Amino acid sequence: MNIFGIQCYQCSSEEDEFCPAFGKFDETKNALVDCFSLESYVPGHMCMKMVKESYDTLYGFKTVIRSCASRSTLGVAQGCRYFVDEYGLEVAVCYCENRDGCNRTALKKISFFLLIIAVVSLYIIQQFP
Repeated sequence: MNIFGIQCYQCSSEEDEFCPAFGKFDETKNALVDCFSLESYVPGHMCMKMVKESYDTLYGFKTVIRSCASRSTLGVAQGCRYFVDEYGLEVAVCYCENRDGCNRTALKKISFFLLIIAVVSLYIIQQFP
Protein backbone atom coordinates (compact mmCIF):
# COMPACT_ATOMS: atom_id res chain seq x y z
CA MET A 1 0.00 0.00 0.00
CA ASN A 2 1.33 3.46 -0.79
CA ILE A 3 1.32 6.47 1.57
CA PHE A 4 -1.82 7.98 0.00
CA GLY A 5 -4.23 5.06 0.20
CA ILE A 6 -4.99 1.66 -1.17
CA GLN A 7 -4.72 1.15 -4.91
CA CYS A 8 -7.36 -0.88 -6.71
CA TYR A 9 -8.18 -1.94 -10.23
CA GLN A 10 -11.05 0.04 -11.71
CA CYS A 11 -12.87 -1.30 -14.77
CA SER A 12 -16.10 -2.78 -16.07
CA SER A 13 -16.38 -5.67 -18.51
CA GLU A 14 -19.31 -3.88 -20.15
CA GLU A 15 -17.07 -0.95 -21.15
CA ASP A 16 -13.50 -2.24 -21.28
CA GLU A 17 -12.09 -5.11 -23.34
CA PHE A 18 -9.17 -5.43 -20.89
CA CYS A 19 -11.58 -6.18 -18.04
CA PRO A 20 -12.90 -9.53 -19.23
CA ALA A 21 -16.01 -11.13 -17.82
CA PHE A 22 -14.72 -14.49 -19.06
CA GLY A 23 -11.08 -15.49 -19.02
CA LYS A 24 -8.06 -14.28 -17.09
CA PHE A 25 -7.71 -10.70 -15.84
CA ASP A 26 -4.36 -9.32 -17.08
CA GLU A 27 -2.99 -6.83 -14.56
CA THR A 28 -0.33 -5.71 -17.07
CA LYS A 29 -3.12 -4.20 -19.23
CA ASN A 30 -4.87 -2.47 -16.32
CA ALA A 31 -3.47 0.26 -14.12
CA LEU A 32 -3.98 0.53 -10.39
CA VAL A 33 -5.85 3.63 -9.26
CA ASP A 34 -5.19 5.37 -5.95
CA CYS A 35 -8.56 5.30 -4.18
CA PHE A 36 -8.05 8.81 -2.75
CA SER A 37 -7.14 10.38 -6.11
CA LEU A 38 -9.35 12.14 -8.64
CA GLU A 39 -8.93 9.12 -10.97
CA SER A 40 -11.04 6.97 -8.69
CA TYR A 41 -14.72 6.82 -9.65
CA VAL A 42 -15.54 6.10 -6.01
CA PRO A 43 -13.08 7.30 -3.36
CA GLY A 44 -12.51 4.88 -0.53
CA HIS A 45 -10.31 2.78 1.67
CA MET A 46 -11.00 -0.68 0.20
CA CYS A 47 -11.29 -2.48 -3.13
CA MET A 48 -14.43 -4.10 -4.52
CA LYS A 49 -15.13 -6.70 -7.18
CA MET A 50 -18.67 -7.50 -8.29
CA VAL A 51 -19.67 -10.35 -10.59
CA LYS A 52 -23.21 -10.68 -11.95
CA GLU A 53 -24.14 -13.87 -13.79
CA SER A 54 -27.13 -15.58 -15.36
CA TYR A 55 -27.29 -19.10 -16.72
CA ASP A 56 -30.89 -19.02 -17.89
CA THR A 57 -30.20 -17.72 -21.39
CA LEU A 58 -28.81 -19.58 -24.38
CA TYR A 59 -25.39 -17.96 -24.14
CA GLY A 60 -25.32 -16.88 -20.51
CA PHE A 61 -24.59 -13.45 -19.14
CA LYS A 62 -21.72 -12.23 -16.99
CA THR A 63 -20.49 -8.79 -15.95
CA VAL A 64 -17.45 -7.97 -13.83
CA ILE A 65 -16.90 -4.59 -12.15
CA ARG A 66 -13.78 -3.66 -10.20
CA SER A 67 -13.45 -0.40 -8.25
CA CYS A 68 -12.58 1.35 -5.03
CA ALA A 69 -15.20 1.37 -2.29
CA SER A 70 -15.80 3.70 0.61
CA ARG A 71 -17.90 1.26 2.58
CA SER A 72 -19.75 -1.87 1.84
CA THR A 73 -23.37 -1.52 0.82
CA LEU A 74 -23.84 -4.96 2.35
CA GLY A 75 -22.52 -4.01 5.79
CA VAL A 76 -19.25 -5.94 5.64
CA ALA A 77 -15.69 -4.69 5.80
CA GLN A 78 -14.04 -7.62 4.06
CA GLY A 79 -15.06 -10.84 2.43
CA CYS A 80 -17.72 -11.84 -0.07
CA ARG A 81 -21.49 -11.89 -0.10
CA TYR A 82 -23.60 -13.89 -2.53
CA PHE A 83 -27.23 -13.24 -3.43
CA VAL A 84 -29.74 -13.19 -6.27
CA ASP A 85 -30.80 -9.69 -7.32
CA GLU A 86 -34.25 -8.47 -8.37
CA TYR A 87 -33.56 -9.47 -11.99
CA GLY A 88 -32.66 -13.06 -11.08
CA LEU A 89 -28.93 -12.57 -11.59
CA GLU A 90 -26.50 -14.34 -9.28
CA VAL A 91 -24.37 -11.63 -7.67
CA ALA A 92 -21.08 -11.98 -5.82
CA VAL A 93 -19.61 -8.84 -4.21
CA CYS A 94 -16.22 -9.03 -2.55
CA TYR A 95 -14.46 -6.33 -0.53
CA CYS A 96 -10.80 -6.36 0.46
CA GLU A 97 -8.30 -3.97 1.97
CA ASN A 98 -5.34 -6.18 2.74
CA ARG A 99 -3.11 -5.17 -0.22
CA ASP A 100 -2.99 -3.05 -3.35
CA GLY A 101 -4.77 -4.66 -6.29
CA CYS A 102 -6.57 -7.22 -4.15
CA ASN A 103 -9.64 -6.96 -6.42
CA ARG A 104 -7.89 -8.62 -9.38
CA THR A 105 -8.23 -12.17 -8.11
CA ALA A 106 -10.95 -14.65 -8.90
CA LEU A 107 -13.93 -14.89 -6.59
CA LYS A 108 -14.56 -18.07 -4.73
CA LYS A 109 -17.63 -19.39 -6.54
CA ILE A 110 -20.57 -20.75 -4.64
CA SER A 111 -23.01 -22.73 -6.70
CA PHE A 112 -26.57 -21.56 -7.03
CA PHE A 113 -27.66 -25.05 -5.97
CA LEU A 114 -25.83 -24.71 -2.63
CA LEU A 115 -27.38 -21.28 -2.13
CA ILE A 116 -30.88 -22.71 -2.63
CA ILE A 117 -30.14 -25.56 -0.20
CA ALA A 118 -28.98 -23.04 2.42
CA VAL A 119 -32.12 -20.90 2.02
CA VAL A 120 -34.43 -23.92 2.19
CA SER A 121 -32.57 -25.23 5.25
CA LEU A 122 -32.96 -21.90 7.05
CA TYR A 123 -36.66 -21.85 6.20
CA ILE A 124 -37.18 -25.37 7.56
CA ILE A 125 -35.28 -24.56 10.75
CA GLN A 126 -37.46 -21.50 11.33
CA GLN A 127 -40.67 -23.44 10.68
CA PHE A 128 -39.82 -26.39 12.93
CA PRO A 129 -37.80 -25.16 15.94
